[in-house]
Amino acid sequence: MDRRARQLEQAFRLLLRPIQEIYFGLNAGSVPLTVCLLGGCVFLLMARFGLDRAVFKVMRMAVLYPSKGWLRWGYLSIGSLSGFLFWGVARAGIHIRFLVKLGRALETAGLKNRLGNLPRFIGDWALDATTRKMRLSNASLPQCDFVRAKPGLESGLNIYIDDMKENREYGTLDLIYSHSPMPSEVEWSSDWLKSNDLVIGLTRSKLVKTRFSDVPHLLIAGQTGGGKSTFLRQLITAQFLSDPSTEFILVDLKGGLEFQMFQDLARVDVKPDINSAVATLEKFESILNARMSILKDNKCKDRDAYLQWCASKDQKPHVNIASRYVIVIDEAAEMFLAGSHASAAEIQKARYVISKIARQGRAVGVQLIIATQRPDGRSLDPQVKANLTGVVCFQMANDASSIVVLGCGRASDLPAIPGRAIWKSGAVLVEVQIPYMSPNLVEELLANHRIVTEQKPSVQQQANATVAV
Repeated sequence: MDRRARQLEQAFRLLLRPIQEIYFGLNAGSVPLTVCLLGGCVFLLMARFGLDRAVFKVMRMAVLYPSKGWLRWGYLSIGSLSGFLFWGVARAGIHIRFLVKLGRALETAGLKNRLGNLPRFIGDWALDATTRKMRLSNASLPQCDFVRAKPGLESGLNIYIDDMKENREYGTLDLIYSHSPMPSEVEWSSDWLKSNDLVIGLTRSKLVKTRFSDVPHLLIAGQTGGGKSTFLRQLITAQFLSDPSTEFILVDLKGGLEFQMFQDLARVDVKPDINSAVATLEKFESILNARMSILKDNKCKDRDAYLQWCASKDQKPHVNIASRYVIVIDEAAEMFLAGSHASAAEIQKARYVISKIARQGRAVGVQLIIATQRPDGRSLDPQVKANLTGVVCFQMANDASSIVVLGCGRASDLPAIPGRAIWKSGAVLVEVQIPYMSPNLVEELLANHRIVTEQKPSVQQQANATVAV
């Protein structure tokens, strides 16, 4: 009886599989909508001119042809979806062949427990356009057995496995995989300096880039060692070299260790402690107000429009708005939590200014880049976070941390590869490998741009000049 029930269950699952494939395909965006809709239109045209009846006659099934009543309407309704149904059946056939291949691959890899049972297939989901997640029961096998069997599984299934994640509570194992390889290292290229684009990273098929005009503020999140500092290093260096109008305020709350390579540069101020960082942020309130006044006086909606207006009039832009400011705050949680280094009033003032920059900075050319391990409500104001429209998220320890950053658990599925991250702009999430720029290369690129420290204009002097507008 149990065997009969299992057979009926398997038959029901086979019948239901095309519908499941259509559902998963629509969610993942992999259904060829144009082809499927065209198939439905072809069917309706055949029904309109009676060609479908001829098909029934050729197949000697004319007696089954639905010509009247609700059978006719049901037949036409299902037929209009025939393109989707044929696609679902085709995908179901691929799925069944895949299960056979999976069973062979698991057996060949030696993944069989003492009772002779193989891990059972549970499901397969698309994480993005190129990455999928396959869930198996672990069949009481330890994860180390799956890790040892990884090369055999990859060759047997013709896939590239990025990571394996075990859930002992439910006895499952997730395989994060793709059908094309993802680079584990991407060397930074000097060719990227030819434009003002912000290079985010390389996917399996293309280089992902953006601009401050499209994404004015960035949030960089992830566990220690994931690649936050490496990403900031290449972004700051590339922008410093490609855009001479950009000035940087680098708030390094690791004692100045991460950003020390950017000291002694004409357009860079490194703030190694909370007190100097808070004092600098307070000065930016007057900078914002002065720049807003310049834009209003010239009836321009933002800095880019103002610069275009100046160019059309063959006029030099005002000295206090000609440059772009990029404020980078590393380990932001250290700044936003009051402690022995800063009073609650100072922290509150800094929060207010950062919130104002997040809201108004896009228009006046003041960009904000905040890096933190986990931007929860205590370490980052929700209003500020909402205005950080570009997100680079490295591997997170769990779904909860990933949801805080991305709104989903995608970052917890990332493999433990330094530099592997999720880029989010709007609703689009893309897995990327960020380019690696070594400290030695940074030193080589910036060597000719260093000046004597005493010759650098201080932020205090810049702020005084701005207030005087």
